Amino acid sequence: MGKNYSFGLIVFLLLLLLQHGDGDSLKMEMKLIHRHSINSPFYTHFSSRHQAIEELITLDSLRIGFHHGHSNSHIWPPALPPAASNLGPNAAFETPVASGATLGFALYFVELFVGTPPQKILPVADTGSDLVWVNCSSCQNCGAFNPDRSSSLSYVPCYSRECDALSPTVSCTIEPKMACQYTQSYLDGTFITGSYIHETITLSSISRKPLKAYNVLMGCGLVNEGQTDIGSGGVLGLGQGPNSFAIQTATLYGGKFSYCLTDYLDPITVTSFLVFGDVIEESLLKTPIQFTPILQGVSSLYYVGIEEIAINGEKLPISTNAWEMDESGNGGTIIDSGTSLTYFAEEAYETILEALNVVITYPRATTLDPQQFDLCFNTSGVSKLEFPELSIVFKGGKIFCPPPENYILQIEDEVSCVGLGPITEPGPSIIGNLLQQNFFVQYNLQQSLLGFAHADCSFHK
Repeated sequence: MGKNYSFGLIVFLLLLLLQHGDGDSLKMEMKLIHRHSINSPFYTHFSSRHQAIEELITLDSLRIGFHHGHSNSHIWPPALPPAASNLGPNAAFETPVASGATLGFALYFVELFVGTPPQKILPVADTGSDLVWVNCSSCQNCGAFNPDRSSSLSYVPCYSRECDALSPTVSCTIEPKMACQYTQSYLDGTFITGSYIHETITLSSISRKPLKAYNVLMGCGLVNEGQTDIGSGGVLGLGQGPNSFAIQTATLYGGKFSYCLTDYLDPITVTSFLVFGDVIEESLLKTPIQFTPILQGVSSLYYVGIEEIAINGEKLPISTNAWEMDESGNGGTIIDSGTSLTYFAEEAYETILEALNVVITYPRATTLDPQQFDLCFNTSGVSKLEFPELSIVFKGGKIFCPPPENYILQIEDEVSCVGLGPITEPGPSIIGNLLQQNFFVQYNLQQSLLGFAHADCSFHK
């Protein structure tokens, strides 16, 4: 991380005013609900696995465009005061995560309780964005938050210092009250505008003891057009910008959050979890945790450094330029929970594909229309599939070695394809969530480290 971000984090720590409680140190978590889960408001029954993967690829195309459009944006605005809590510092909490699609490209929802008394909403959990916002519109069946029913809500005043820090162009809204206004648009045509508010978010620990984060800054979306009309409760931004949920509440849980994503081919009722706090369930892990630096980029995305890629232990001839960021801020590599497949710079992708084409000996195949993968194999009659080992060496020599099922996808019966893609426009390479499945992944915001370890995420209870 750069000096500007470190200074901002120090400001956060100095400004924190905690209402000390009994110092609950149990972990806190949120359920993660995948888009294809039956618990998702966007659940759709697909007639085939190919159809389900086709939808994910379509969503990825929007997501990649989003990252390209934001790769050169300014990301270090003035730091905002962090949220306070009813518990002592470094409490931990978790929330179930469900995979769902909203705003045209989001994949994971969380259960969140906002306001006093708490109202349940299902916002999208997104490590690729910062803004926290809830749907406050009067749309039907969209999980909207009703600001009139909350006694803890307060509006951010127009033309205040906080409003200036939030919006490059100061503007105001008069409905339902004169307040600082925000506008957010997405490439799928979704458009949200509303008021900035402070609210209380209630989370629960494993012991079911509630933890309240007070004074969390978020948007209250009043005019929502597009995907938000049919089920989105909002967005829980987990990026590195000062108005993200992860940064605003960092001092409450020690500045670390993690997830362990279950295999997307597991039964659709299997749940992943987003955990806040310095908590590691050793029973999940199959390998020791390794840490690689989170690098400073030109946006609040989580950049990591790739040193090399190998197939079956043999280093591929990929230029270091393929992994570097240029003077315009394009390039580099991000880790992202909201993209399904993994996408590499075109030079790297072509080299990887060529190497896999040599070492995989199964007959080549095509899929049913549309053909969306460059390399597929006919595996009919094979009782036990064997594919080469792909390893990614991150900065510091830390080796990320996903199992073949994370990047060789069974698209149809007896047809498997290399589930990687090329980045053909300026922008970062992306480590997507399918490559991360069954890995414990931890974001250490205070030390700027990304931890990872092979795990059995289905064991998480």
